[in-house]
Amino acid sequence: MTSSINANSDIQIIALPTDFSGLTVDTFKDQFEQLAHSPEPQIILDFSKTEFIDSSGIGAMVFLYKRIEKNGQKLALLNVSGQPHKLMSLLRVDKTIPFIEQSDVI
Repeated sequence: MTSSINANSDIQIIALPTDFSGLTVDTFKDQFEQLAHSPEPQIILDFSKTEFIDSSGIGAMVFLYKRIEKNGQKLALLNVSGQPHKLMSLLRVDKTIPFIEQSDVI
């Protein structure tokens, strides 16, 4: 996981891997737990390189969303395309967690 903080806006950006499914998701559990307690008001999951997501990846995002919303933080999904976009649109994830483009972050 690559993580960066946009100093001008207190946004934490997390770059997700090419395949965000199964065992890969397990490696993010501790990091997602840390994000749920981070001080940044907005967390962005960067899907720029993600080509595949399954129910495990969707579940991890929903878990993170529920945890940070309780703390008044916001979650957004950056550059979602291809199979992840199709699956998340089908599941209406975009109705709860906003999809954004790079220009929205700057």
